Amino acid sequence: MSARQTVDSFWARVDIRGLNECWPWLGAQNNSGYGTASWHGTVYVSHRIAAWILGFVEQPEAPADRLGSGFILHSCDNPPCCNPTHWEIGTYTQNQLDAYARKRKAPLRGGATHPIAKLTPNQVRNIRQNYDAGGVRQVDLASQHGVSQRTISLVTRRESYQWIS
Repeated sequence: MSARQTVDSFWARVDIRGLNECWPWLGAQNNSGYGTASWHGTVYVSHRIAAWILGFVEQPEAPADRLGSGFILHSCDNPPCCNPTHWEIGTYTQNQLDAYARKRKAPLRGGATHPIAKLTPNQVRNIRQNYDAGGVRQVDLASQHGVSQRTISLVTRRESYQWIS
């Protein structure tokens, strides 16, 4: 939007349809499909600007306090939608749970499937058995498995890979 940004110029870039239909943002979108617009020099998601203009939220940026309310949840599951009848104001946690439920976000993987996992379940069992039997140092187990002594310590104390018995 130009320096002549007004409420009218904002709404001119929204395809306002029927009350129950989505009102898609016609301008730019981010990688997640949410409409984006510059409002007086700062880029925001378009539905936040719309919610701010309409008085649903106090500022166009998402709340810094993730424990409070003020996040906009789309009941329509359509990221560029600016229709206020499709919104519910909620918490960060509600928004994230909604994203997982709608498969917009994939849950973090745990254990051996996690992107930074260093050990397989079999290696964890082996480390614990050897360490519990005694006679082997954590630093030696670390060298054998190509990890740090700290990793072995966390494994043997069951502070990591807890689900593996």
